[in-house]
Amino acid sequence: MKRRDYQPIYDNTFRRRHRYRRWFVVLILVLLVVGSGWGWYRWDAHQRAQVASYPVRGVTVNQDSGYLDFQQLAKSETFVYLQATSGATYTDDDFSDNYSRSQGADIQVGVAHTFSFTTSARRQFNHFKSTVKRNSGTLPIMVAVSYYGKYNSNNTEMATQGQKLKTLVRLLSSHYHQGVVIFASKSVLTQFVKPVLPNQDYWTAGGKLSGHSQQVKLIEYDANGQVTQNGQNLPVAKSVFNGTRRDWHAFTK
Repeated sequence: MKRRDYQPIYDNTFRRRHRYRRWFVVLILVLLVVGSGWGWYRWDAHQRAQVASYPVRGVTVNQDSGYLDFQQLAKSETFVYLQATSGATYTDDDFSDNYSRSQGADIQVGVAHTFSFTTSARRQFNHFKSTVKRNSGTLPIMVAVSYYGKYNSNNTEMATQGQKLKTLVRLLSSHYHQGVVIFASKSVLTQFVKPVLPNQDYWTAGGKLSGHSQQVKLIEYDANGQVTQNGQNLPVAKSVFNGTRRDWHAFTK
């Protein structure tokens, strides 16, 4: 009699269970992807609706942003800030070229400096002045402040650093007569900036688009934003002005 090949019942059962488990895992993964995509879509739609409620919008650019067409940028943005200097020695490679090309566009231009805890206010001011010269734009000068290294809220010497920042703001304001706005995160503004510059105009970094006081003039809502020009995505930081167009005109006088 010919031998018949019998498969154990438990082997077939195991295979079916394994197949069902695999399809169940695939289904869960599909649902997670779809759910994440839908969640992101709703968040993005909400973010775009919020941004649209602010009539004055703009970007901050530096040498990493690449070659920008400022005429094209002016079609969607009201203002642009150009990174110029940092500390007492660093200069953005594209500042001079960006500033020259921005002058032919219908867009308001501001200039930015990054504050250094390790160099004096006078040296930073002299470096900014020698780099920017009279090309300081028409907007208040932006001074960016952020903690780094040992310079944070736990450092007992930060009060001295605060006086340095205050001196730098005074030097810039008296020389350029166009005001200064301090760019920083909410925590840095609260802990470090406000104690020495309580009446200064502020620009929040990475903050939410709502719930800010009138002292917060600008809000950065996307530090890793992009603008598309000639088929290329160029990295920029995106911000809005916290007020009406009438408020904007008062801010830029």
